[in-house]
This record gives sequence, structure tokens and C-alpha cells, in this order.
Amino acid sequence: MHMKIAGTWKKVTAESCAENYPDEIEFQERPRFLAKKGPSQGYIWWDAGSYEIVGDDQVRMSTASDELVTYKTRLEDNVLTFTDQHGCTFSYQRIS
Repeated sequence: MHMKIAGTWKKVTAESCAENYPDEIEFQERPRFLAKKGPSQGYIWWDAGSYEIVGDDQVRMSTASDELVTYKTRLEDNVLTFTDQHGCTFSYQRIS
């Protein structure tokens, strides 16, 4: 069974490597997402686009440059953790 990530998520980690990932992200059921920058954020890698859950521990996201990138993911309770291709790990907590 695939993880269910539809909903709104707020970033809960402050790792410097994750500063280009959005402060908040909404995953819709139809696999689209819409991201929001935090007050001090400039360019973000995820802005709006599609996502696909691939397996139990990976999500493929379209980036701001329209590249499709697969991230290792872990969903525990209401915390969704991503690890990017550079080894940067960052988490979001479900807020709705």
C-alpha cells in the first residue's frame, strides 16, 4: 500500500541544505502540489507541479526547472521526511 500524503504540510527542519525547499506544501489528491515560500525564502526548487508516489519510500516531484526528481521518503505519524539526491534530509509536519 502506498503512503497517503494529500494535505498541507509545514517544514519543521531548519537544515541549511534544505533552505531552497518550500516552507509549506499542499499535496492534492489528483497528484498535483502547490508550495509556498517562507518570509525569508527566495528561489524554491518546488513551486507547483506534479508528484508521483513510487513504491513505499519514494516520491517523484516536478521541480521549478520542470525536471522530475525522485526523493527517498519516510512517513511516520504526521511527519513526512524527504532525502534528496545530495543526502540532504528535511521534514514536514501535516497541518491539515
